[in-house]
Amino acid sequence: MTKRKSTSNPILIVIILVVLAIGIGAYLLAQGSAAPQPTTDATPPQPTLQLPTLQLTPPASLSELSAQVAADYPQLAQLLENPELGSVYKDFYITYQNAGQEAALALARQRGILNENDDVVMTLILDSAEQTPALVTELEGEGVIVESSYQDRINIIIPTQLILEQIDATEPELIVERIANLEHVISLQLPNKLSADQAGFAGEGVAVTLAGEWQGQGFTGQGVKVGVLDLGFAGYEALLGTELPKEVVISTFGNPAQLGVQVHGTACAEIIHEMAPDAQLFLAYFDGSEVALGQAVDWLLSQGVKIISNSTSISGLSPMDGSGFAADIANRVHDAGVLWVNAAGNRADEHYRGVFQDSNGDTLHEFAPEVTALPFTMKAGAASYLILSWNDWAARNQDYDLILFDKNGNLLAKAEDFQTGQPGQRSAEVIFYQFAKSDTYLLAVQNRGGAARGDATLDLFVYNGQIPPEFMHPEASLGTPADARGAFTVGAVKWSNDVLEPYSSQGPTNDGRIKPDLVAPSAVKSASYSPFFDGTSAATPHVAGAAALILQAFPAYTPAEIAALFQSRAVKLSDALPNNKFGAGRLSLGQSPGASQ
Repeated sequence: MTKRKSTSNPILIVIILVVLAIGIGAYLLAQGSAAPQPTTDATPPQPTLQLPTLQLTPPASLSELSAQVAADYPQLAQLLENPELGSVYKDFYITYQNAGQEAALALARQRGILNENDDVVMTLILDSAEQTPALVTELEGEGVIVESSYQDRINIIIPTQLILEQIDATEPELIVERIANLEHVISLQLPNKLSADQAGFAGEGVAVTLAGEWQGQGFTGQGVKVGVLDLGFAGYEALLGTELPKEVVISTFGNPAQLGVQVHGTACAEIIHEMAPDAQLFLAYFDGSEVALGQAVDWLLSQGVKIISNSTSISGLSPMDGSGFAADIANRVHDAGVLWVNAAGNRADEHYRGVFQDSNGDTLHEFAPEVTALPFTMKAGAASYLILSWNDWAARNQDYDLILFDKNGNLLAKAEDFQTGQPGQRSAEVIFYQFAKSDTYLLAVQNRGGAARGDATLDLFVYNGQIPPEFMHPEASLGTPADARGAFTVGAVKWSNDVLEPYSSQGPTNDGRIKPDLVAPSAVKSASYSPFFDGTSAATPHVAGAAALILQAFPAYTPAEIAALFQSRAVKLSDALPNNKFGAGRLSLGQSPGASQ
């Protein structure tokens, strides 16, 4: 079942991958098994940013490194040229070879390759979902732990002990190569992780949205099942019968490490319960990965929910035109007659957009004249995704790289996946990085080898960081699946004055549709967060709870009819509505059916 004939011992191969992986050390991603949760502070204190004037020197490419090591390490050279393997794994394998296990582990913890048990994690992308069961069996036979699978994706774990044993073998094989060469495997990636879109009693939103008036007329969500899709439900048991219903149904998908650590989902469930106190809640924990997302959604649909509230998203890793893995799930839910309510995202002030410019031919993008690096500040200990994408999602043959430097121009990390038009590739580069100190850092975008046309529109997201105001681009800063045609997308305004929150992600989508569809209250009181619960994460469950009241009053309403009611009754916050800041306006249920009779 291999596409290329290989004499590699399967288990040996598995080992060096973890060598790679061990080299790939360990970082505990905050959303379950391999990705960091964003920090609670929406805008940490930052020093004044100065535009960099130093001349940056692009580091050697993986292809150049491959040529340098080919004579002494032919297997490593072959690995570095493998277009299916994510560059982060290659980087750490090089570190292991050059500096040893301790150095590789240190880098691995910065780059998010390991889970909380210090084992290597990755997602395999297949060319056909029909092949997933057979491939799962084959992987397990080689000592690889299959954490979960869904459609054409498999999340795997390679035990570091397995790798260490193979490192000591007389003629070790590269397990990463073995896995990459398996038939139907078209990509090995660091798992994509959706993040919570947050920036803490009856909440202020109940009164502002007129939900209290509907409750007074007997519309409390009775008989309506609402699903809460989230990354953690810590402390929910203590709130049963007070801030939450007396009973809830809960299930977990993927790595459960963050289930009892993150309170984000509990806070979202609180708001839904405030808005619709008699609605039945189904809490679906997932670890942030796309595989677990799909499994959680399937479970919610099997429970008969009519509304799904999702306050998670990821920006920069999809075409943002209503397509892509997560968007397809939201569209499918909508087509099944279930309302999907999604947070717009909190990336409006962490997003840069610009057309690639290179006036001097050095292959580096110019963010401004003679400025080839985007400065940003980051807090000590912050775990951040730095994501570059560009408008070549159909062909995927324009190759750009993303480079992270310290403020003095010293290389910290580089993402240089292949974009050669092959299946499984994407027009994006991702650096996950754990920042050790509060400081200014630099990001550069390189046209690999000068081979790309050099006319791409670039989108750059700096999660949890602060970029100079002159480079902020709030437009087109949505996360996915907020861009889905089937998603009812929610932005955030401060509950007390309807002022748009500066972080609230905006449209349009890349195919020109207006998003968000509506805005709703944020910065409201919560038992889970102190002093308040902020972000589009807080706005979204207000809409989900309001939808439960509507469905009790009008049980036959479709998602489209619920959306139309919301938009027709929204409080108009601008003369030109709908628009990409406020959608149709701020959530208001208006007069209840009982009051109108």
